[in-house]
Amino acid sequence: MKIISLGLGIQSTAMYIMSTLGDIDRADYAIFADPGAELPDTYMLWDDLNKWRENNNGIPLIKKTKSLYKNIIEGLNSYGARWASIPAFSEKGGMIRRQCTGEYKVDVVMKEIRKLQNLRKYQKMSPTEVWLGISLDEIQRMKLSRVHRVTYKYPLIDKKITRSECKDYLEKNGFLNVKKSSCVFCPYHSNAQWREIKSNYPEEWKKVLKVDNAIRDLTKKGIKDKLYLHASRVPIEDTYLQEDQEELFMCEEGYCGI
Repeated sequence: MKIISLGLGIQSTAMYIMSTLGDIDRADYAIFADPGAELPDTYMLWDDLNKWRENNNGIPLIKKTKSLYKNIIEGLNSYGARWASIPAFSEKGGMIRRQCTGEYKVDVVMKEIRKLQNLRKYQKMSPTEVWLGISLDEIQRMKLSRVHRVTYKYPLIDKKITRSECKDYLEKNGFLNVKKSSCVFCPYHSNAQWREIKSNYPEEWKKVLKVDNAIRDLTKKGIKDKLYLHASRVPIEDTYLQEDQEELFMCEEGYCGI
């Protein structure tokens, strides 16, 4: 089984269209693990991609939503009364452990693959390829899968395709202004990304402020230090966002991605 891990960013969306149109091998399914906190543009792209699929004999699209935003606010995750941590900044330096990608992206995709293979709880997964949208200019981000019988594949790297070439390919096929996909409150945002959310997405900015306040005191979850979404380690509502700050990290496309 061949699965596209669809993040709805530039690379994975281009990879989906390439696979449908025969420019790379055809996958069996594309799975979008939705953390319930993307920008409206991402969900609009999902709708547009579904319409495009209907007209182009596209690879079946599957969306599975598991709300990271809701579970952060409630202080819970799917496994019970434990907070699945985002990589927030600690007041004493550094960032806390990132668990959100594993629990809200990777696990969601793997669970859906097991469902597609009609597996019971203890049955082994059939050999499966999971395709990740990492392009040639990001080759250093390649890694091996930790899931038994699952192999990560990188079709864009195999074809020596860059991110800019993916963007050109999308535009040629009618998909203009596809943006980086990520949770609106991701601590890895650059100042430019924070400014864009604050200026252009008022409802999403309210979510950012709510999450930033919610993570300040997590002593009940065993975290003693105060936490912040922004690297300045002050409440983001009070942060000076005009200075340039590069994006700190690029998560895996299709899990957390560009």
